[in-house]
Amino acid sequence: MLLEPESLFQANRRQCRKIKLKTIISNEKSVLAEKISNAVNFHGHLGPFLVIGVRMGVIGMRELKLRSNDGKLLVTAHLKYSIPISCVLDGLQVITRCTTGNQKLRLIDSSNIAAKFTLNNGKEVTVEVDFAVYNKLKSQLLSENNSPKEVEHLAHLIASMPEEDLFIIRRNF
Repeated sequence: MLLEPESLFQANRRQCRKIKLKTIISNEKSVLAEKISNAVNFHGHLGPFLVIGVRMGVIGMRELKLRSNDGKLLVTAHLKYSIPISCVLDGLQVITRCTTGNQKLRLIDSSNIAAKFTLNNGKEVTVEVDFAVYNKLKSQLLSENNSPKEVEHLAHLIASMPEEDLFIIRRNF
C-alpha cells in the first residue's frame, strides 16, 4: 500500500515526535543518573532511600524553578531518623545544598517519607512518597537480608519508576 504524500508527511512527523520524546526521556534519565552518581559519591553507596532523596530534591527544585540554591530554600524532611530511611537526607542534601550544618535542612520524625521545600517568599512544594507504593515496597526496602546487589537493584527500580507513581506533589503557590 502506497501512502499519499500528505499521509507520508504526517507519518514522518509522528515518527519525529516519537524520536524527540525518546531523546528527551533519555536525556532526563542521564541527568538523573548523573545526580544519583554524585549522591553515591557523597553517601558512599547506592541504595533505594538515597535515590528517593535525590528524586525528591530534583522535583522540589524543579517545581520551585530553582537551578541552584542561593540560600533562599529551606527543606524540612519528614521521615523516621533511622538507617536506611535516613539515607533520604543525603540525597536531599546533595541536590539542594541544604544541610544541617547551614541550618537549611530540618528533620521532623514521621512514619511517612516527605520533604517540604520552602522559599523565603512563602512558596512551598511538598513531595511525599505515595504511602500505598511505599507499603508495597517496604518489606523489600527494609529487609536486613538484602545483598548489596539486591539493594542496588531496588535503587534502580526506584530510579526508573514514573514520578507520578512514586510521589504525591502538593504545591502551595
